[in-house]
Amino acid sequence: MSSLVNNLIVPGHDKDGSNTNGAVIQVATRDGENGNRERGVLRPLASGGGSMCLELTVTGEETPYSFEVIEESARYLLAKTRHRPKIGVICGSGLGGLAEQLQDSDEFPYETIPNFPVSTVVGHAGRMVIGLLSGVPVLCMQGRFHSYEGYPLWKCAMPVRVMKVMGVEQLVVTNAAGGLNPSYKVGDIMIIKDHINMQGFAGDSPLRGKNDERFGPRFPAMNNAYDRTLRRRAGEIALDMGLADVVKEGVYVMLGGPTYETVAELNLLRILGVDAVGMSTVPEVVVARHCGIRVFAFSLITNKCIIEYDTEAKANHEEVIEAANRRKKDLQNLARRVIEVMAEEGHNEATAASASDATKTDAAAASV
Repeated sequence: MSSLVNNLIVPGHDKDGSNTNGAVIQVATRDGENGNRERGVLRPLASGGGSMCLELTVTGEETPYSFEVIEESARYLLAKTRHRPKIGVICGSGLGGLAEQLQDSDEFPYETIPNFPVSTVVGHAGRMVIGLLSGVPVLCMQGRFHSYEGYPLWKCAMPVRVMKVMGVEQLVVTNAAGGLNPSYKVGDIMIIKDHINMQGFAGDSPLRGKNDERFGPRFPAMNNAYDRTLRRRAGEIALDMGLADVVKEGVYVMLGGPTYETVAELNLLRILGVDAVGMSTVPEVVVARHCGIRVFAFSLITNKCIIEYDTEAKANHEEVIEAANRRKKDLQNLARRVIEVMAEEGHNEATAASASDATKTDAAAASV
């Protein structure tokens, strides 16, 4: 850290050590990694006997990337693919098979994308795939980032801002979750209708810090975070697929992990109305809604939450992957058909907007 501090002036002392009446703390900055600006602040902790104890605090890692840094990542991807996706997909544990269905695809390992984090979890391939799904340009993340990997929430969700700058307008988010609702079975699919943001209760948020209006407003609304029209259409698709007994709708909660929940914690969450428990999704959805991106999300129930003390059963990550593999065909078909609906509605909206502009132009010409 010594390279951070230049021309240090100790608060209350001059350069030669003599006492002064000043109490200004020197602040030094330097360029950190990924374009972040690191900031060092010295604070007096104690003094006496002609000496002073100082605390040096360095920030930078906790500071969300600027619009320009996000733009750098987006430009890198756009320059290396001819596709211009309007729909993004984030694949959870064991659910990355959808990306393998993309045709005419371009693949980007996360470590090759400027400013990107790297996924470290088994079941997350750690790459971005851009290609065509049923003829629709789609950007698919095979693997996501979690706070238990050591990432701050803003970094877990930063790929969503990259998507926004690339032109993505709609987002499908998937995850593997534990079923807390007693009627849920392993292999069920829960369409998320709402979430409980536990990290937000504790004052942590991917939007924490100075707001950049180029991304979105300071105080975004979160009602209808999970688009009700898409939820309804997904229910109709599930019925058509013969999955009426498998597809549910419920409330999701994200906890920090990586430990699975205690019995007492799960019983508390059930009282709060939680149906499924996971370790992701909420930061991405919060950032997506802040950016004005329309969201549809679902959880694959990969294990039953253990809410009894007298049992030897244990939750484990291997059963999560196994359950995902058993249901992957249905998951991929459901996601694909929802994406087709998104593309159709996006096309209809664009057509309507174009017709409206043409009408305005004709009216303006007629008035001349």
